[in-house]
Amino acid sequence: MTLLDCVGIGINGIIGTGIFLLPARVFRDAGALSWAAWLAIGAVCLLVGLCFCETSGRSERNGGPYLYARDAFGRWVGVGVGWMALASNFFAYGAVARAFGRNLSFLVPPLNRAGPQIALAIAVIGGLAALNYRGIRPGALTSDVFSGAKLIPILLFVGLGLLFVDWHRLALPAPAGKSTVEALKLGGFAALFACTGFEYVPVAAGETENPRRNIPLALIFALLGSMLLYVLVQIVFMGTHPDPGAADKPLAEAAAAFAGPWAGGFVAVGSVISSFGYLTAVALVTPRYLSALSENGELPPLFARTHPRFGTPSVAIGLSALVCAGLAVFADFDRLADLNNAAVFAQYVPTCLAVPMLRRTKGASAFHLPLGPTIPVLATLGCILFLNGIKRADAVFSVATLAVGLVLHAVWRVFGRRPVLGTG
Repeated sequence: MTLLDCVGIGINGIIGTGIFLLPARVFRDAGALSWAAWLAIGAVCLLVGLCFCETSGRSERNGGPYLYARDAFGRWVGVGVGWMALASNFFAYGAVARAFGRNLSFLVPPLNRAGPQIALAIAVIGGLAALNYRGIRPGALTSDVFSGAKLIPILLFVGLGLLFVDWHRLALPAPAGKSTVEALKLGGFAALFACTGFEYVPVAAGETENPRRNIPLALIFALLGSMLLYVLVQIVFMGTHPDPGAADKPLAEAAAAFAGPWAGGFVAVGSVISSFGYLTAVALVTPRYLSALSENGELPPLFARTHPRFGTPSVAIGLSALVCAGLAVFADFDRLADLNNAAVFAQYVPTCLAVPMLRRTKGASAFHLPLGPTIPVLATLGCILFLNGIKRADAVFSVATLAVGLVLHAVWRVFGRRPVLGTG
């Protein structure tokens, strides 16, 4: 693959459902500084992404942060990171399933209530589980169909919306009682949900021309391009929406305000396509992540059981659907997005800390960061700063989630080590 191919992978991985819904949340947290909150979290993601480049350059094995943490800090840290990676998939799946109905409600007003949105989320999760239960190809094909269409309405929103921005409105007061640092911290934490996905770029190193040069460049270009687009989206939203703090479907409502119902409908269709495209992908990946942890001996082999006819991880598919449907019932998009962010930071911090550790224990990487430990240290500090934006209840829930995974692993290691079950 060329540099341009890798940049495309990064942008496609980063830009998705979050940008259609998060501008209002970021505005409520950061006010007039909300555009800067996107830049701040983007800078931290860039530093983290460079750490991913170095850690991924040491191994051709699959496993991502779970593998890096295990190699650097041992089995238990690796299991904790792997479990939180699985949890982040659960939270993101539930969040976007709830967002699907919220996005669609602009076109179908009866969905503008929690009850119908929950029912639709359960139906979508159940339908995709049934699709993937019968074999990976239907799910993969559905994911391919929706992968690129999300960019068109966003580019239209920015290109047309900039003509209507009231630039004086960008000087709206900051949220009452918040310092600049506090506003950026809270806004950046909320924005993280729309900024993840850059981790896919280093995975392609083995198939990339001149990976030592092209992988870090692709990561930088993908993040800079995405963050520039996000900043422009936030500016257009702030400068055109009649009441940005109260927006429910921010981009669609702003587009309708500056260009009429057709523009709002077009953006809403794009948000629905983006949501469903993401759901088809995460429905495919999440159960296989659970199955992989089981196959590696970290969880009971029950989760790796495959269907005798279709060859799919049937138990993992069913369990993943039940967990994600339950999350969609009991939490809304914003809550699940925050829980996902906490689980993502639980992967980012160990990956950054693994860089200097692996330099000492594993030798040189295919890509070596300059400036010694400076970049990993700054990335870690940035993650910790934004992680402080989490609500206390969500922090407790995140710690409890980690504890469940570690206890399950401990019980399995003590009482249940047996060969992985084949089919059934």
